[in-house]
Amino acid sequence: MSAPHSAGRLPPRLGLALLVGGGLVSFVALGATPHDGLHPLALMGALLPLQLAALVWALLNRR
Repeated sequence: MSAPHSAGRLPPRLGLALLVGGGLVSFVALGATPHDGLHPLALMGALLPLQLAALVWALLNRR
């Protein structure tokens, strides 16, 4: 059984949930872009949620 988190700490799976959610948003955004003329800014915009989620995950899991 997992120990309850202290009052000042976030749940341990929150960072993972944000990372998975950011990946899903990026996947959907990339799938919605037209494939006949993929613009580099559209690709960067689609990957932005995943990058921000990875940054938050890294900040939550630093030692």
